Parts: sequence; C-alpha cells; structure tokens
Amino acid sequence: MKNSIAIVGRTNVGKSLLFNKLTRARKSLVIDYHGVTRDINSGYLLLGNRSLYIEDTGGIPEKNDKFSSQILEKASQSITKARLILFVVSAADGLTLQDHEICKMLRKLDREIILLINKTDLSKKSQPVSDFYKLGIKDVLLISAKNNTGLSELKDKLSLTITGEEIVEKDIFRRVSIIGKPNAGKSTLINTLLKEDRMIISSEAGTTLDAIEIPFMFKNNNFLLYDTAGITRKSKTISIVQKFSINSTLNTIKTTDICVFMIDADAGITKQDKTILNIIRKSNKAFILAINKIDKKSKEEILELKKDLKYFSNITDNAAIIMISAINKDNIKKLLYTLSNISYSIYKRYKSSQLTDILNEALVDHPPPMINNRRIKLKFAQQAKSDSLSIIIHGNQTDKLPSSYEKYLKNYFIDKLDLVGIPIKITLSTQKNPFD
Repeated sequence: MKNSIAIVGRTNVGKSLLFNKLTRARKSLVIDYHGVTRDINSGYLLLGNRSLYIEDTGGIPEKNDKFSSQILEKASQSITKARLILFVVSAADGLTLQDHEICKMLRKLDREIILLINKTDLSKKSQPVSDFYKLGIKDVLLISAKNNTGLSELKDKLSLTITGEEIVEKDIFRRVSIIGKPNAGKSTLINTLLKEDRMIISSEAGTTLDAIEIPFMFKNNNFLLYDTAGITRKSKTISIVQKFSINSTLNTIKTTDICVFMIDADAGITKQDKTILNIIRKSNKAFILAINKIDKKSKEEILELKKDLKYFSNITDNAAIIMISAINKDNIKKLLYTLSNISYSIYKRYKSSQLTDILNEALVDHPPPMINNRRIKLKFAQQAKSDSLSIIIHGNQTDKLPSSYEKYLKNYFIDKLDLVGIPIKITLSTQKNPFD
C-alpha cells in the first residue's frame, strides 16, 4: 500500500474540481452533469518539499447505470491501494441513501477517512450540514472546491496525516496523447501499455469522456499518457457532455508533446481520420500512426490497407506507421521504442552550421526560382528557441519564395535530419546574418 490518496464519492459531488484544485492542473473534466468521470485520473499535491499522489476516482453511480459495475471496480482498485480516503459529499444535495451505502463500503476497509462536505456555499436550510455527522466519521471538513473555501485547512490536515514523497530534481515528462475516433481502441492500448485494467473498456463508442492523465515509464523515459475522448464528426448529433469531451481532447492535443493517432483497421481509413490528422498537423505536433485491430484482418485485407496507407502517408510528415493489435499486444514493443526515439529527438538542438550545410545542399540540388531576373538568395539557417522544431532561414527576397519551395525545404530538412513524425516549421527572414 503506497502513501496515496483516493478521492471517492457519488457522481456530481465535486470530486473532479477538488482534484484539479489540489493538483493545480485542469486534468479532470468539470461540468454540471452526472457521471462525467468514469476512469481513474491521477496527479500530485505539492506540500513544501514533498508530494502526495492523488487519484480522482469515477463517481460511484446508481446501480442501474450501464457502467456502474466497471466504475465501482476501478474505484475499488484505487481505494484498496490508497493510504487515505477523501470521502466527498454534497451539502447542496444533503445526506443521501447512496452516501450511506458508500460509507458502509469504506468502513469495511482499514483506511483513514476524511469526510469532505463540499458545496457548502450552496447548502440549504432544509438540508442541514449536521446530518452528515450521522455517518460517524471522526474527521470532517466543510469545503467549497469552487470558492477554495477550506482547502488550506485540508492541505494542513493532509500534511499531518500522511507522509508524502520527497521531491527530487524534476524529471522531464513527455506528454503523449492517444487520439482517434470513438471505439478505435484507445483505452485498450492504455491498459496494454500499463499492463493493468486501468481504463474502462466497452464496445459502445464514447465510453471515455475525460482526458485521463497517467504516469508511465519505458526505457528510462518518463511519459504522461493521456487517454482522450474520441473525436466525432461535426455533422453528427452530440450531447453537451460529448461536446465538452471533444473540446477537452482538442485542448489536450495543443498541450501535448507526441500524439499516438489510432486508426481502426476494421473500419479502414475514413474521412474523419483525415480530419483528425489535419488537427494534429495544424497543432504542429510530433505523432505516430498506430493502425489498431489488425487481428481482425486477413493478410489480403492488410495488404489492401497498406496500399491506402501509402497514399495517406503523403501528408503525414514522414510519421512512423505501425500495425498493432492493442488487445493481443502485437507490435506494442515496436510502438514503445518508436515513442522513445521520438521523445529523444523532439527537442534536440541543432547547430546553425549543420542546418546551414543542409540548406546549401538543398540549394544545389534544387535552386530557388528567379524573381525579376534575380535569383532568390537563401544564406543561412538557424534553429529558433521554441517548444517545437522551428528553423529560421535568412536571405534576400524571402517574401517572394513560393510555398512549394518552402515545402521542398521542409521535406529536405526532415529527410537529412532523419526525423520520423516530427514536424518542422520553416520561417523565412530577411534579417542579416548575426554571425557575421
């Protein structure tokens, strides 16, 4: 049993908002709607020079909920591993029969419990807070996660109750988002990578609603995996929860380092897949194409799929294309090694002399066009200081350089630098050489 904390309670009592406030990150989707969090989200609460590991469990639903047994199983796994339980109830709703049932379940475990009466800013006179003391839990705090009321007192209590891990020099974590259409196998892949049933799996599309963050290590590389909600077609009628989920996925892409773009081999390459790829490319993110469910395809069908992928690969920035079966673990090691290689290369710094040599080679192989009887001159290249690989090319009349030639230079650098799935942004400048 590790020194960790599990946040537990029924749906819509404010667990995810509390988790976000404690970890100082918007990791859990917060919306006034029941059952949004179904999987386990995790993060760290920093207390001085120590950190406490926290898991935000799925809201325990009514028994007639179609995911109730799976959500309860995941929550139980988190609870049994935890040292301390934060049992969250809602002052706005008052004490419910389900709160009593959850409390009975928690009491069977040998765990310390703190009862957090949330939404005290919304409590009504007809639903007195004193009712919650009938649960018989000794440690009780009144809070409002929305207004930050009582959170300082909660942190003080946690620092006295549980010993956290000492913070050492911060490791670099590469953020990896698993992206794709609903039911492409994203959650199954997460479970396979973690070697545990962490995510809820269902044949029903749209099971994952939130962008779940999970720490993961492979070959001394630290990753934060994000299992995201599937991106549906714009024309399709979607609920307000799905709309929030898709926006959460789009925001995750913007803040990620590497995308693993999953395509359902059973469905083939669709227009929606191309739309998702364009979203990733416009965000200028490194990515891998993982073609999932190849276990369902015959050899002939896989050959046909590879033909389609050959055309598709023309717009993938030389991305690695890996045929996998997440459920059967086929080619998962290959996927992981590719991920590690990209992680190593993604923020590599290149000398200006090396980039300029590559530029000169490109100019010899294919000179820039003539403008008004004068050839455009490209003099030197240097890497910009940015989160993505951006190369600034200096010269004369660069504003007149055709976009087709910019694309040629981009592909030339990708080829010479041996970049796999790592996009390059080319910026043209008429600035003088600072090294002269």
